Amino acid sequence: MKRTERKRMHPALKVLLAFLLISVLIFAGIIAYVYINLKGAADKMYDEDFADSSSELRETEVSVKDGDPISVVLFGTDSDAQRESQSMGQRSDTIMVVTLNPNTDEGKIVSIPRDTQAEIAERGTMEKINHAYAYGGPELAKSTVENFLDTPMDYFVSINMDGFETIIDELGGVTITSQDTFEQSGYSFVAGETYDMDGEEALAFSRSRKSAGAGGDTGRQMRQQQVVQAIAGEMVSLQTITNFNSILNVLSDNIQTNIPFGEMNALRSNYQDPAQNVERLTLDGVNERGGDGLWYFFPADQSYNNVRSELRQNLELDE
Repeated sequence: MKRTERKRMHPALKVLLAFLLISVLIFAGIIAYVYINLKGAADKMYDEDFADSSSELRETEVSVKDGDPISVVLFGTDSDAQRESQSMGQRSDTIMVVTLNPNTDEGKIVSIPRDTQAEIAERGTMEKINHAYAYGGPELAKSTVENFLDTPMDYFVSINMDGFETIIDELGGVTITSQDTFEQSGYSFVAGETYDMDGEEALAFSRSRKSAGAGGDTGRQMRQQQVVQAIAGEMVSLQTITNFNSILNVLSDNIQTNIPFGEMNALRSNYQDPAQNVERLTLDGVNERGGDGLWYFFPADQSYNNVRSELRQNLELDE
C-alpha cells in the first residue's frame, strides 16, 4: 500500500491561527468581564421593590424588546449630608420627562420646574411637585408626574446630585455649547462658545438661573437637558471602556432605576437613534404666590396642552 503523506501546515499559517484563537479567547473574556461587571452594577441600581412600578395609565404593558415607544422620567435629587443628618427626605430639584419612539426615530424632552404646583399622588394635596419625592421616593414622584401630565411614565431614573460631578469626571468630562452668556461660581460662559467641562464646571453651568443672562428657570432647564444629553453621549462612547470599572462604581452608587438589567441591552439597541434625535420642549408659565402664601410655578394653559400633546403623540397615544 502506498502511504499517504500528511501536508505540514505552513509555520506562518500556524502563527496566524494561534493569533486568531488567542484574539477570540481574549475578546470572549472581555465580553464576559464586561457582562459580569455591568450586571452587578445594574442589579445594584435596580431595586426589586420597583418591579411592579409600571404605569397605571397604560392599558397594555410596553415592551422595550419589541421597540414600543416609551417614556422615562429623570429625577435629580439633593440628598446631601445635611439633609440626611436632619432626617429630611430627598427632593427632586431636577425633573425631566423623555419620550422615545423607535418607529419614527424621534425623542422629546421637557423639564418640569421644581416649584410647579401639582397634586401629590396618593395624598391629594396641592404642593410643589418636588415634594412628592420627599414623601414617597421615586415611585410616588413618578406617579405625581404622570398624573400632572396625564401621560404614562414607564420608567424612572433617579440621580443623586452629590455624585453628579464625579460621574462627569469619570467620563472624562463633557463637551457643551452654551446658549447664553453669564457667570456662575467663578466660571464664565459665552453664547455660541463650546466648552470641555469637568464635573464642577458642568454643575455650575447647569444650576445657574439667577445670574444676569442665565435666562432664569427656563435657561436652567435647557442647560440641564444639555448636560444630561452630553452625559448620555459620553456613556455610549467607546472611550469610556478605559474607566469601565470606576464608571460603573460611580453610577451604581448614585443611580436608582426601575429598568431591569434584562431590558437595558434592548434599550441600547432599539432606542439609540431616537435618543440621538431629541427635540427640547419648554413648559412656559408664571411664578406667582399661591393661596397658601408660597411661591409656585403655574404653567400657561396653551404651553401645557402643547407639551402634553407632543409627549403623547410621540408615545403614539390617542388624544
